[in-house]
Amino acid sequence: MQTNKHVAKSLERQQIRTIRRFYHAIAEINLALAKVHSTIGFTIDKEKYKYATAYVDQYVSYTSVWNIKFVYNLENPEVALLQLFHLQYILQREPAELYTSERNIIEEQWRLFNIQKPYKNDQIIARQEKMLAYIAAHENAVVEE
Repeated sequence: MQTNKHVAKSLERQQIRTIRRFYHAIAEINLALAKVHSTIGFTIDKEKYKYATAYVDQYVSYTSVWNIKFVYNLENPEVALLQLFHLQYILQREPAELYTSERNIIEEQWRLFNIQKPYKNDQIIARQEKMLAYIAAHENAVVEE
């Protein structure tokens, strides 16, 4: 009986460590992406990306994608995914020769994010398509007015 209790406690500790590592890794990704946001935020025209920002800000609690704070946001894999989408969307529309170090950071964060596997590939694609549809719908609504 004592052995089973010891094994159960050991497994529980191992699971807690694994969960902590996951959230720590997500927080590291979010912090790196937040740093990229703050770096490019001063040099781009944020108005061009207001719909992409508005979409992402729906999922960021108590702050903006341009200024990520709070542990809840930092440990949230959805915030990391949306930050990646947001930065990717912006940098695809900026000149290719600009922000080379930021592009490398984003590429590395994508790699680290995929190692964690918080979502399946089809979920990621569907989420990105949803964001792009939101942006297109809002841009079309402005054109029609």
